[in-house]
Amino acid sequence: MRKLFKKSARAPRVMKPEAELFALAEQVDLAEKAFHNAVACRNETQIAYLRQPSIKTREALEAAKTAEAVALEILNTDVRWLASTRATTVIGLKPKASYASTEGKLADRIVEDILQL
Repeated sequence: MRKLFKKSARAPRVMKPEAELFALAEQVDLAEKAFHNAVACRNETQIAYLRQPSIKTREALEAAKTAEAVALEILNTDVRWLASTRATTVIGLKPKASYASTEGKLADRIVEDILQL
């Protein structure tokens, strides 16, 4: 019975890195959604500017382009952060693998993680 308790006492330390990976993947997901929203907003303001060019619509378009660039930078930073976090189990590879196609270095890191398992 005592051995069983010791194993469960160590479990949170083993799961902590994987919990961090899932939290980072959720953060990447939110950043991706924010980026797509920024792109949609930029598209809408660009259409508005093309339909009715004015100083107001041009300023709105410039603000939307800036918001899109900021959202993209946040997304790229979050993906790089996810890539740099090492997966220590196969379960931990899942959140990294879901973004492997968006970042070449992330795919390389997944291979490194697999080799270290």
